[in-house]
Amino acid sequence: MSVDVVVNFEASMGNAEHLAPLLVEGRDLSRSAAGCEAFDLFQRRDDPNKFMFIERWTSLDAHHANMAQNIVATGHLAKMIPLMTGPPDNGVIERL
Repeated sequence: MSVDVVVNFEASMGNAEHLAPLLVEGRDLSRSAAGCEAFDLFQRRDDPNKFMFIERWTSLDAHHANMAQNIVATGHLAKMIPLMTGPPDNGVIERL
């Protein structure tokens, strides 16, 4: 059974334009990862400093493997952290 994940990011003041391309790059890396079924990036219209990934994976293990191999180990997350107000807020979601 597939698992859906949401990840929220908030750029610190003046950094949305720098964070956005890194989020696009992370989305593209993740879309090609094993087990990725869907991976979309959104930016809030009412607050352009706020971004969201909505992801679908074949399993939670596939999601964790992508994070470990493609986002953390490559240093991609480390490039994003200084541009944000805090760490990403993420969790598994389910449709009601």
